[in-house]
Amino acid sequence: MSTNPDDSGSTETPLNVLLLAPSVGSHEDEVCGELLHGPGERDRALLVTCMESPAERLDVWTDHEDGRPGDATVIDVEAAARSTAATPSGTDGPPNAVVESVDPETDLVGLGDVIDRHLAALVSEGETTLCVHSVSDLLQRAEERAVFKFLEVLTSTVERAGVVAHYHMNPDVHDPETIETFEVLFDSVVDLRTANVAGE
Repeated sequence: MSTNPDDSGSTETPLNVLLLAPSVGSHEDEVCGELLHGPGERDRALLVTCMESPAERLDVWTDHEDGRPGDATVIDVEAAARSTAATPSGTDGPPNAVVESVDPETDLVGLGDVIDRHLAALVSEGETTLCVHSVSDLLQRAEERAVFKFLEVLTSTVERAGVVAHYHMNPDVHDPETIETFEVLFDSVVDLRTANVAGE
């Protein structure tokens, strides 16, 4: 797969996008919101969050100019590590948001099963988008080879389902070789260290 936007003249939206967002000054949430909603009528989202709370991820999904929050499901990977972990009732999110906390002992294969289950349910209802926040957090949970395999399977699932997905990665905490290793999995790479997002 190309790690750059398609130069062949195709106007198709890349299905798997790697979002390289440094720690500060990157407009990460703004760009994430644009990628989530995109140019189409995507009104269903699956948000996978590790270190951020479900409420923080839901804020990015709902804080959008079209004013239509749509349906959202949040898979909370690190709920046990946060004292303010959201409950499935979604007190800080929209009423049509569902939160599922993943057991802290769940491995990447188990996490993939949870994602597959929710993706299948959302896709059956209409256009769906996926946000994984983040690859960097996953690399703190598991070895690089295991995370690569997990993303290899997930990006293939996304392609088969026709879902539009993006995956956050913080380039400040990885060496260039690690970033290059993961870039090959994606149709496109958005690097906020160099991108001009003004006016988006």
